[in-house]
Amino acid sequence: MQKNKIKIALLWSKYSGGVTSVNDLVLRLDERRFNVTFIYLSGYGIDKNLIEDAGYKVLYLCNKKRSRIFSFSVLFKLIKILKEYKIDIIHCHAHKPTVYGTIAATFAHTPVIVSHIHGLGRTRNLKRKVMNFLLFRKIDRIIPVAETVKQDVIKSNWFVPQDKIFVLENSVDYERFTNVSISKEDAKRILGIAPNAFVFGTVGRLAPTKGLTYLIEAFSIVKKQLPAAHLVVLGDGPGKAKLEKKAENMSCSDSVHFLGFKDNIENLLQGLDVFVISSIAEGMPRALLEAMAAGIPCICTKVGGLPEVICSEEFGCIVEPKDSETLAEAMIRMANLPEKKLAEIRKKAQDRVREIYSHQVVRNKLQKLYEDAFEACGRNR
Repeated sequence: MQKNKIKIALLWSKYSGGVTSVNDLVLRLDERRFNVTFIYLSGYGIDKNLIEDAGYKVLYLCNKKRSRIFSFSVLFKLIKILKEYKIDIIHCHAHKPTVYGTIAATFAHTPVIVSHIHGLGRTRNLKRKVMNFLLFRKIDRIIPVAETVKQDVIKSNWFVPQDKIFVLENSVDYERFTNVSISKEDAKRILGIAPNAFVFGTVGRLAPTKGLTYLIEAFSIVKKQLPAAHLVVLGDGPGKAKLEKKAENMSCSDSVHFLGFKDNIENLLQGLDVFVISSIAEGMPRALLEAMAAGIPCICTKVGGLPEVICSEEFGCIVEPKDSETLAEAMIRMANLPEKKLAEIRKKAQDRVREIYSHQVVRNKLQKLYEDAFEACGRNR
């Protein structure tokens, strides 16, 4: 290992399968400049880790599914790892890893501590406010995924110097979603839908914050005006049974399809005519960026970082959250747009993702953030 490499450790609660946006960026950092280790608080249920298969060092600190109390055993293991691997930057994702990472880095004298914030409302109670007050004093860089998330951090944590906060947008593998050869008709067949059907679709975790009850209600209105319409829901989660029951109680139940988690999402997106996000709370979902990169006209709600992505009608349509009727109107309007107008939206949306949210663009920002943080904070320590 070259002595001049910056040694980075990414700390996550657990391995969730696949490759996240940030991991994908880090995996392709300049190997001549960076050495990367991945650390997980828990390795419960892990049979195969794609990151480890790619040749990177992967470490698990315990094998419990979930720990509700602070584990000193986990903390001591992390301190030992940071010292043994002489980590220069520990990059913590979400609150629990930030707690462990900040304490461990303090004892291990790790030069730079980074905390990544993926959503809104992360300072939601007094306990979290006190914890952040203590942690943020030690943290060198705070990374929100959107400007809206940054403002939420500032509003909830008035004591944090703003020069510590750097927005790093979520990103997507642009070429993966644009260079797809499957036809729309074939993609619809894979989804189990007739090639001549008009398909609205969404992708994401089936949780209350995704506002899917409003999407189902909106679709029931849409179906009355567009009889050939179908709604495809790709993803899984704790709210699935409740959502299926709601769909069953609507007159359009036979046109709502819960297909669960699917691989090769870049192919399945081509079977959608319009992509919809009905969330009531968000940071910056990659699903929207993926759909835009895939050339699917998009509708989303005005929450979190979504208005930063679709900041104009030339990139798609944005509506108020928790309003099924307004969402239905937008869906009908988008479905009835002339093909020329839809083509313009697709093109401009793809260009926006390529120029701002592609892995290549955001990776350069992350690399500069690491280098600047190491120079500014690491050398001083």
